[in-house]
Amino acid sequence: MRRVLTATLVAALLTAAPALATLPIIDSTVTGPAGDNGWYVGPVTVKWTLLNETASLGCDTQTLTADTAGTEIMCTAWNGAAQVTASVPVRIDQTAPAGVTAAAARAPDAGSWFTAPVAIAWSGKDALSGIASCTTLTYAGPDAAGASPTGTCRDLAGNVSAPLVFALNYDTTPPALDGVAVTAATRRADIHWSAGADAVRVTVVRDGTAPRTLADGPATSGSAADSELAPASTYTWTVTAFDAAGNATVRSATATTPPAALQPVRLRWRSVRAADYYNVQVFRGKRKVLSAWPEHPRFRLARSWRFHGRTHRLTAGATYRWYAWAGFGARSAHRYGPLLAHGRFRAKTD
Repeated sequence: MRRVLTATLVAALLTAAPALATLPIIDSTVTGPAGDNGWYVGPVTVKWTLLNETASLGCDTQTLTADTAGTEIMCTAWNGAAQVTASVPVRIDQTAPAGVTAAAARAPDAGSWFTAPVAIAWSGKDALSGIASCTTLTYAGPDAAGASPTGTCRDLAGNVSAPLVFALNYDTTPPALDGVAVTAATRRADIHWSAGADAVRVTVVRDGTAPRTLADGPATSGSAADSELAPASTYTWTVTAFDAAGNATVRSATATTPPAALQPVRLRWRSVRAADYYNVQVFRGKRKVLSAWPEHPRFRLARSWRFHGRTHRLTAGATYRWYAWAGFGARSAHRYGPLLAHGRFRAKTD
């Protein structure tokens, strides 16, 4: 940078000087690493060039190495009684901003995790030229545990601070949840699922007017049981997988329980040594619905059977009467002993 007297200053000095005096001419050369806004960011050397001088003061070459908010370097030259003074202002800031910090615009969404884009702003201090700007950005990925966006601050002289990392945990992706299925029995259902490796918690809820939570815990088991179901009824279960950031994946499965099965009916009576067979008769009300001839003193009644050309079935809740006799010889002889046993039973479901 060169500093010279302006035409106005020369004219003024000529007017003030004696008529025959020749004014000295002062020229300056300023060298150094230039920054922003008129600042230097390193040592500055000021060199003076003089013409027509007979004497001078402060016009030696000077090098400034220390930071300064503004130092005026002056040179005065004489030619006899004529005097000229020139000055050069020098501002040096070689120090980058300090105390740089970074902060997010809001607290994490879940624990230490952000699950949506978040604004981050860096700030710092500069004791000399002052802060010109600091990094601001919005972090929107990629997902990472320990993401590390960086920022800096710049002062008015153009010095830039060292990069500062703002570490954060960021996850906007819900965990995988596959294979949600239900295996239903009469009064029970088994719910199965397969959660991704990043799932840390799974809940299983039976939906309806009175929801019931069947599981709420680590995602490792992959199954839950529901044992308070009604036969021939349709239910829906909702499985939700959560990751450490609170992201959730929801899947549902519906199943219908089969009708209730009737409990087996087993009839027994005392054995008759000479008996060749036994006759068992079953009545529902006054109507005979079964007659059978087992070889042993016991009989298992099926859930359905044929008698007199008709199909009969046990009816849940219905009351039946049964009777047993010992038979001798050929069945066609119709030789039976006295009544051996009789009783009642009610058909029940499992």
